[in-house]
Amino acid sequence: MLAIFFSLTLVSTITYYYAINRVDTKKEGLKMIAAEEKMLDLEEAISAAAWSPGSARMTVFSDYGGELHVEPRGNHLEINVAMGEQSQVLFNSSTGLVLYQLPSVSLNRGGSWLRGDRRTIVNRSSAYQAQVRIELGGEGQELRIGYRPLVSSSTGGLAAGRRVNNIRIYVINMNGSEALSLGGELNLGALCSGVSSRVHIHNLSSAVTVSITATLDGSEGTVEVPIAVGPSGSTIRIEVLVSRIELRKVSI
Repeated sequence: MLAIFFSLTLVSTITYYYAINRVDTKKEGLKMIAAEEKMLDLEEAISAAAWSPGSARMTVFSDYGGELHVEPRGNHLEINVAMGEQSQVLFNSSTGLVLYQLPSVSLNRGGSWLRGDRRTIVNRSSAYQAQVRIELGGEGQELRIGYRPLVSSSTGGLAAGRRVNNIRIYVINMNGSEALSLGGELNLGALCSGVSSRVHIHNLSSAVTVSITATLDGSEGTVEVPIAVGPSGSTIRIEVLVSRIELRKVSI
């Protein structure tokens, strides 16, 4: 009887701990999903505020068992343009990074993309500027929000016999944010403090393709823009638009 009782007790104990482990794993999975959704909410708040100076949005975080970090010096971006034998650096600065360190017991989903993809520069209006992904960091898995440049182009009329080509490069810059490392419940505000514009004009006599290369946090990508030519050549007008986003902890 003692042997039977001991066997039943052992089976019950194993079953109990297995059930507890499953419950804990399910709870951590739900927290991870909630953290993912909240980081996507934050990205939408940033994108909604960008390009409208003075616009602000707030995102309310619950306690998902991890820690939120705002790193103004993260996600360094350099943009270079090349056309024929000419080249120029258009932008060279950190653009900021937001990450949420997940609990160490979270399910392994490192390498997953929640929004955007690995391209460092895009030239379609339908593409996301945001890059929201899950990565393996030094302390475990991290949810990351960063932004890449977006390029648009159009062809204008003739000016002194030169065909005018307009190229716009959009950059969302969070490096003016408050450096933060916070756990638990918090309110994070996103403010567009301004939009700056810098124009570069090049006159060329022959047909070329403009190559715009972005090096973002060590990864490189290029988009190419074909240039239309008039009787006397082309005028290429490149405008770099930078939206300055400031992230701050908000007390209510």
